[in-house]
Amino acid sequence: MGGAQGPVRPPASQDLAANISRLQDRFPVAIEHQRSFAGLGSQIVYASSCKEGKFFDCEIALVRFSGAIESAFGLTREVLIFYSPHPDLQVRTFHAAKRSLEELPRNVTPDMMFIWAPDPRLREKLDDWSTGYFLAIPLALSDNDDPVALISLLRDFIYSRDLFYETTPVIGNRFFGRRQLLQSLRDDVRNQRVVGLFGLRKAGKTSVLSQLSATISGPLTIVILRDLESLPSPPEDPIPDLLRDLVTDLRDQLESRSLSSKAMVGLTSEVGLPEFKRDLQALLRAASKDAVKFVLMLDEIEYLTPADKIDISEGEMASVAQFLGVLRSLVQENSNFTFLLSGLTSAIIESGRLYGRPNPLFSWAKAHFLAPFERYEADDLARSTGGKMGIDIEGGALEALFEASGGHAYLYRHLASSVVSELPIDVFQRRMTRADVLTASTSWRRRIAGNLTEMLDHVRRYYPDEAVLLEILRDEPAEFGELAESLPLALEHLLSLGLVETAENSYQLNPILQLL
Repeated sequence: MGGAQGPVRPPASQDLAANISRLQDRFPVAIEHQRSFAGLGSQIVYASSCKEGKFFDCEIALVRFSGAIESAFGLTREVLIFYSPHPDLQVRTFHAAKRSLEELPRNVTPDMMFIWAPDPRLREKLDDWSTGYFLAIPLALSDNDDPVALISLLRDFIYSRDLFYETTPVIGNRFFGRRQLLQSLRDDVRNQRVVGLFGLRKAGKTSVLSQLSATISGPLTIVILRDLESLPSPPEDPIPDLLRDLVTDLRDQLESRSLSSKAMVGLTSEVGLPEFKRDLQALLRAASKDAVKFVLMLDEIEYLTPADKIDISEGEMASVAQFLGVLRSLVQENSNFTFLLSGLTSAIIESGRLYGRPNPLFSWAKAHFLAPFERYEADDLARSTGGKMGIDIEGGALEALFEASGGHAYLYRHLASSVVSELPIDVFQRRMTRADVLTASTSWRRRIAGNLTEMLDHVRRYYPDEAVLLEILRDEPAEFGELAESLPLALEHLLSLGLVETAENSYQLNPILQLL
């Protein structure tokens, strides 16, 4: 049958044969599994006892699938099989199985494994314990002598996943693109430059900060990523709540690393800016002796500068400007501290005045804007994510996905998810074509109309000049160029945010705005 094409050569190692024999003595069902694998041109290529002492009664094996199966299901490496003798499988055993992936002497498929146990509720439990990005498949075949049963099992689990749809920040192997931006941000942190990261709603700002945090955190670098969305918004003063949160975060980080937090002892629940600065200064100086650095990331910064509620240039909220002034002072006085801001509006570093005071970040902090994906970044996301679901995405489909979404991270994933939901699953090889994308796009445009409206509402609220330019480009494109030259910063924002594109010495709306 087709699944046996590109067969794996049977291993000839006597040591491996002995290990497989031991596995089959302890778990006779492994004999049937090996026979099913071989019927599909696949082989067990590794076997060993579980390395964790508490789970000495478990066994592990690795299966390498035939070329046809790897191609159909997006597999490129060996897959772990975890055998447990327990009739009531516990979650701690599941976690031990996951740890086995990290302890193997070779690289294997990192987000999937098979588990066998004589537990009648095995499938129910694994369904509960698995996540979108880690799949545990119960190795329970309806017919051990029918190779098609194994293919059906793979299809039921791998084809049922939708890895495109994301509502939370992504990191690690779920994060795609932005390599140049991440490198620039790492350089900024290393050189103690304060930066702001700005972008549209759902553009991926929090994912970038989360990925940056994951790559720079370590024994000597403490990163605090604080979402400001939970704070009270001006005209109610948000700074007291923010200071309390930061003190708690600092203490937690220090305690988790067994570092001294004596400098923070004096800070109470009613901490003020002078006390916060004094004690954090003392902490930074003490930490510098051990070469420990601190990086503060403040996300959703618009909750400190809500343009629709208060005049951020002259409004009565001096504590926000004072807080940012304290952070700037700490950066200038300590070589082991810096901070980053992230949100929708760049006014917090581009406005000369902030709440009736000179803006401490004006002409001092550096701005980065999060543009839509480049085409190659979007293609990488689609191919890699689709491959994990066993989907081969044709070149025409990649082009259609990018054209329809304008490369906007959330919209691109959302459209790809909509296409996947309409692909058949009762086939051996799934494929996404341009026709599939165009067919799904019609109803998708209706579903995301609200997202696009919200996106434009945020532009009008935080970038009023830019919103006017967008309307002119839409209604009177011939007049756009001359007016845009009189508002160079606004034009730069539109280009940096990816709302406007250049084409043959002219300007045009991003395709996502053309949808409106």
